[in-house]
Amino acid sequence: MRQPLRRVTAACATALAAAVVAVGAPAQAAQASTTAHCPTSTSFALLPSGSGFLFPNLFVSKSACGFVDGGAPYYFTIDKATSNASVLGNPPRPYVFYNLSLVCSTVTVNGDSVYATGCGPA
Repeated sequence: MRQPLRRVTAACATALAAAVVAVGAPAQAAQASTTAHCPTSTSFALLPSGSGFLFPNLFVSKSACGFVDGGAPYYFTIDKATSNASVLGNPPRPYVFYNLSLVCSTVTVNGDSVYATGCGPA
């Protein structure tokens, strides 16, 4: 009878120690991020000396996107995105894309205007 009692006592002590470690351990911080869905956006790109990406930055309406800053990274889904790309010596040419998904590293908010930079494909 002593053998099963020792096993039960050892199992309970192990479970209790594991519970104390789990409760005492700090929770991992959640990674901040912001997600916004926008009906339209504009961008500008300088090609070929720029990043080569047509949407390295983004201008959107805060109210139209329902933008609430939850921290970086910033994910944008745009129904209709327009980029005015300039190639040295030529006038800007508009490029239009539909259902564009971007992730941007920084955002500046000024009134109802949101300007995102460091953007790339999501």
